[in-house]
Amino acid sequence: MSDFVNLDAVMADESKAFGPPTRHPKGWEPGIAWDGSSGAVTTGPLTEPPSALVWAELLADWQLDPETTEIVAGSVQVRGWDANVGGGEIKRLRYYRATIRARTAGEDHADVDYLCALVEKRKAYKPPAAVGERALVVACSDWQMGKGEGGGTEATVARICSAIDRLPARIRDLKKLGHPVDAVYLLGMGDLVEGCCGFYAMQTFTVDLDRREQMRLVRRMLLRAVETVAPLVSTVVMAAVPGNHGENRGAANKAFTNWTDNDDLAVVEQVAEVLAANPARYGHCSTVLADDLTLVLDICGTPVGLAHGHQMRGSGHPAARVHKWWEGQALGRQPVADAQVLVTGHLHHLLLAETSGRTHLQCPAMDGGSGWWTSTTGQHSPSGMLTFTAGTGCGPRGWDDLVVL
Repeated sequence: MSDFVNLDAVMADESKAFGPPTRHPKGWEPGIAWDGSSGAVTTGPLTEPPSALVWAELLADWQLDPETTEIVAGSVQVRGWDANVGGGEIKRLRYYRATIRARTAGEDHADVDYLCALVEKRKAYKPPAAVGERALVVACSDWQMGKGEGGGTEATVARICSAIDRLPARIRDLKKLGHPVDAVYLLGMGDLVEGCCGFYAMQTFTVDLDRREQMRLVRRMLLRAVETVAPLVSTVVMAAVPGNHGENRGAANKAFTNWTDNDDLAVVEQVAEVLAANPARYGHCSTVLADDLTLVLDICGTPVGLAHGHQMRGSGHPAARVHKWWEGQALGRQPVADAQVLVTGHLHHLLLAETSGRTHLQCPAMDGGSGWWTSTTGQHSPSGMLTFTAGTGCGPRGWDDLVVL
C-alpha cells in the first residue's frame, strides 16, 4: 500500500462524513513556497505523520523533482486540533510543515566563501610531531665500477664519495624537518661492478679495471658508506640483489651457474664478513642477501621490494614493463607481490610511478653514461644516488623525503 495521502480525497471524505470542510488554520494553509533554492511545504489535515515517501509525492505534486529537492532534516513542524466528526466523536487532526531546499544548496555543496577565507589565512608551518618509525634508504645502484666512459672509474669514485659524504647532512636535515631516522638501509641494487666482457660491444676495450680490481674498489666504497652512517644511527642494514653485470658467465657470455653466483652479492657478503669481525664497532650492522633475483624487506613497517630490473622483459615504456612484471609476480604469488614500494635499477634513469596505488622507484645510475646508448637512442640521464625514507611514519604511501644525491 502506498504511503501517499491524496489531499483532495481526504477533504472530500471529510465533507461527506463531517459536513462542510474544516477551515484551515491561518498560516497553515496546504501549499508550497519555493524561490528556486529553498522554501517550505505544508500538508493538509492528516491523521498520521507523513513518511519520506509521502513527502516525496507531495514535492512531485507541486512539480518539484524529489531527486534535486529534499526535506531538511529536523525541520518538520506540526499543528493539531480536535475536530467534531459527528455523533459526539472528537478526532485529532494534524497539519505538517517542513523546510525544503535544493540538494546542491545543502550539505552536498561546499561553502565557497568559507573556503576562500580559509585560503587567505596564513600562519607559519610547524612540523607535526613524529608518529611512527622511519628509516633512511640509500640505493647503491649501477655503479659499474671499472667502466671507462664519462671520465672513467676516477670520476665514478668521485661521484659516489660525494654522495656518501652527504649522508650525515641528510640525516640532520630530516631531524630538522621533524622526520628523524634511527636506521639506515644501504641497498645494493645490482651492477656495482662493470665486468670485463660480454655485456655490450667494445666493453673490453673501454674498461679501466680488471674484475678483481673492480670488486676491491666496490668493497672499499661500501665500507666507506657503513663507516659514514654507523656512528649516527642505532641500526644499519646492508641488503643486495644480483644484477646482470655481476653474473658468472661462461664462454657463450651467458650465466651458467645460478642467479646468486654473482659479484653484486659477493662484494656485499665480503663486507659483511669484515663487519662481523669487529662486533664492538659494528654490532648494530647486519646484512641480508637475496636468495633469488628479488628481495623484500620490512623497513620500519613498510614492505619494500628490491629487483635489479634486467628480468623485466618486453617493449614499451619502462614503467609499463615494470608494471606488467609486477602484475605477473602478484598473480604468481611471489614474495615481491606483497611490496608496497618496489625499487629497481638497470635502466639508469630516475622514474617514479604509482598508478597501481603502490609505488615504483627506478634508480638513476652512478656510472659515466653510455655513448653507444645515447648514439642509438638519443637518451641520456644525470647520474645520482637515490635516497628516501620508508616506514609507518611516512604517511599512506609508506615512503617520503625523496632526494637524489
